Amino acid sequence: MRRAAVAVMVGCAFGGIATGVGHQRDISGVRLTAAIQSITNRTAAKAAAPAMKTVEYRGYAIRVPATWPVYSLSKDPSRCVRYDVNAVYLGTPGPDPDCPAHVVGRADTVSIGGPATPGQRSAPVRTDLRAAIGAKRAGAHIPAAPGTIMQNPQLRELSVAMPGSAPAITATYGTSPDEIMQVLAGVHQITRQSALTGTTASNSAPSSGQQPSESTPAPGNPAPPTWIPPSWPAPAPTGTGLPTQPANPGTSSPPPVPAGALAGFDTCGAPSLQTMKAWRAKYAVAAIYIGGQEMGCGYGNLSRSWVQSAEAMGWSLMPTFVGLQAPCNSFSDEINPSQAALQGQQAATQAVSDAASFGLGPGSPIYFDMEAYNETKASCVTAVLTFLDAWDRQVQASGYVSGVYSSAGSGVINLQNTSSVGGHPLAKPQAIWFALWDNAVNLTGSPYMTPAVWSASARSKQYAGPRVVTVGGISLNIDSDLVNGPVARG
Repeated sequence: MRRAAVAVMVGCAFGGIATGVGHQRDISGVRLTAAIQSITNRTAAKAAAPAMKTVEYRGYAIRVPATWPVYSLSKDPSRCVRYDVNAVYLGTPGPDPDCPAHVVGRADTVSIGGPATPGQRSAPVRTDLRAAIGAKRAGAHIPAAPGTIMQNPQLRELSVAMPGSAPAITATYGTSPDEIMQVLAGVHQITRQSALTGTTASNSAPSSGQQPSESTPAPGNPAPPTWIPPSWPAPAPTGTGLPTQPANPGTSSPPPVPAGALAGFDTCGAPSLQTMKAWRAKYAVAAIYIGGQEMGCGYGNLSRSWVQSAEAMGWSLMPTFVGLQAPCNSFSDEINPSQAALQGQQAATQAVSDAASFGLGPGSPIYFDMEAYNETKASCVTAVLTFLDAWDRQVQASGYVSGVYSSAGSGVINLQNTSSVGGHPLAKPQAIWFALWDNAVNLTGSPYMTPAVWSASARSKQYAGPRVVTVGGISLNIDSDLVNGPVARG
C-alpha cells in the first residue's frame, strides 16, 4: 500500500485507546468520507447483518462473517493466500503455496499476523503505509496512531495501524470498502490469551475457561474454491474473442520450443528460490505479478532480493500489472469509460513505481493484464483502447517498454486492427503477449493476428491454460508460455 492512502481513527482497544469509542472523523483524505458515512448509516439496518463469528490470534480478536473460512498458515503452509474469495488468513504464508496459475479480482479478505502489506513478504520493498499516513497527518516521521484504518483506494487494500508487538492486520475489498471497514473497526485486544496459535469462536463469546475451537472453517463453510477456467469457445475472428480451452493434462516438462524463443510460465505467486533453481533446468522465463487492484493473490516470495537472485540464476522475467478491466466484464474494478485515458495513465504511473520497487529499472518491459472481454460491444472496445493507449504512452514516456497481455480474440485483435482512438493515432504496445490456448508452440496467432503489427521479436504467447507441471520433483500449477518478446534480465 503506497499512494493515495487515507486514514480514519476507529475505536479499537489498543493500549490507551478506549473500547467503544466509535469512528472519530480524523480523515486525511476526502475520498474516505463517503465510505465512513455509509458505514454509519448501516447501523440502522442491523437486522440484515450476516451472522458473525470471532477469530482470535495472538491476543487480538476480530469478528467476521460466519461463512468465511479461517486458515492457519502455520498449520497449512501450502495454503494459497487469495484475494478473490472471502477468507481469513492467520500467520505468514509458506515458501511454496499451492496457488492457481492465474487469479484476477478482489473480494473482502483479512490477513492477521502476516506481512504489513497484503501479499508482501519483505517489508523493505514497499513503502510503509504507516509512514505515508504519518506524513499526511502529523509529519514525515510520525506513524499513524494504533487503531487507525489506512486505505489505499487504488489497490483496494486496507491496514490497521497496530502497536509494535501486535500482529499486522491487513485486508482487501471488492467493489466497496464499507463492510470490510466495519469488520476492521471491531478489532480489539483480549485479556485472555488463548493457548492456541489461532482460534475461532461462534457468535457468542466462550464462557470463562472454555477454549474456542481450532481455527478451521466451521461445518458447512466451504474452503475457497479452486480457480476453474471458463469454458473457452473455439477460435474465431469475431465473437467473444476468448482463447481456446484445450484438454488440460498434467505434464512433466515443457515441449520443445522454436529456435530463438524461450520456454516460459506464469503462476499467480512468485515461487521460492529453491523452486526457481530446480525449474531453471527446463524453463528460462517467468512472469511475475508486480501489482494492480485486480491482482487476485499475494506476491508469494516476490521481493527485490528475489528478483536479483532469480536473475543471477539466469532467469528472464515478464513483469505484469493486473489493473482495471474492461467495462463489459464482471470483475470487481473496471474502467470508467469517461475517465479511461486518465485511468490508463494512472495505471502506468503506478506500475512503473511498482517495477522500480522490485529493482526493475527503465528498459524493462511491463505488461498490462487485460483479461478477455466481449469485443462485439463497441463502447467497451473504445474504453479499453483509450485506456491502453494512455498506458502505452505513459509507460514509454517513463523509459520502460510498454506491453499488453490479452486474449488473441479480444484485446490483441482490437489493438491490431484499430488505427486511431479519441481523434489521435492509437499508441500500440511495443510488446504483445497473447493468450491462445491451442497448444501450438508457435507465435503466429492464427487466425487472429497478422505479421504486420508486431514482429516475432515483439511477441510472446500463452499457448496452454492451467495445468500441473513437475520439474525436479517440484510441482506448480502454471500457464505455459512461448516467449520471444521483451523480458527483464539482470
